[in-house]
Amino acid sequence: MRYGKGALVAGALALASLAGTGPVLEAYASTSAKGPSVRQVPSVGAKSSLQTLLIAGLDGDPESRDADRRSDNHTDALILLTSRPGSGEVQALHIPRDTKVWTRLGETKINGVWRQGGSPALLHAVTGLTGLPVDNLITIDFARFRRVMQVMGRFPFYVDRTIVSPEGDVRVQPGLRRLTPRQALAVVRFRHEALGDIGRVHRQERFVRTAVMQASKLPYQAFATLLRLADPQVTQKATLEAYTLVHPLRKYTAHSIPGTFSTGPGASYWLADHAGVQALSHVLRGDQAASTALAVWSRGHSTLDVDDGRDRSL
Repeated sequence: MRYGKGALVAGALALASLAGTGPVLEAYASTSAKGPSVRQVPSVGAKSSLQTLLIAGLDGDPESRDADRRSDNHTDALILLTSRPGSGEVQALHIPRDTKVWTRLGETKINGVWRQGGSPALLHAVTGLTGLPVDNLITIDFARFRRVMQVMGRFPFYVDRTIVSPEGDVRVQPGLRRLTPRQALAVVRFRHEALGDIGRVHRQERFVRTAVMQASKLPYQAFATLLRLADPQVTQKATLEAYTLVHPLRKYTAHSIPGTFSTGPGASYWLADHAGVQALSHVLRGDQAASTALAVWSRGHSTLDVDDGRDRSL
């Protein structure tokens, strides 16, 4: 079965007007914007070439009482952001965790590559899949995710269905909500639905869109503080390039890897349609040939998964 994204949940446009910053960041932004002690944003110079940033969400939780959860290290969320600095346009590619890739150890799901070989192996796998180099990598686990959400404040999000955390201790009802950190984590983890991880990816698309919209409104110092909470190992260079990638932000479009579910015995995979991925790579690069490449590929194929922010309610 080939799956191209159908409906998005209502409220995406409303979220744009609701998306603000949490009280901590608001206070930080207001104080850091005053006085001669404010450090100016470092200059990156004139750079029109493509910039890429990979966000890897790890499923480990060092604060969990479950020993297995504390030691888990799968990349259950992978989002590749691309932009040409100054263009105001950001493209996002979400990679389902079950996507089949090939490493030096053989075929595997992409969410297990980090455990096999750390960041070098993951970057190699993502580049091999997408054809795009990765300039910078940011990782975030469950504990750091909750800290980031705590700083951002109640997170505006339209919940499309009843969400229950895997542990059963968090429940979120459908509708437009302002999520607590624990609720937000439950929302981005949930996949007990007909499409499983693909359904989760679509929900994550909308969630990341709102998060990037919020981050794009922050001054540099507040943005850098947020990024260090997400990944204490992030360098100043990576922080600056991430900042220029989403500042300014006028248009944000999300996609996911097109493909099909595997069938038969053995491990279940998301089998990427590599012709479709190649067509998408033109879009992610901002090539002039993007529309032509997509048109050629889409003949006889289902619609690509594209989240352009419009309301396509389930």
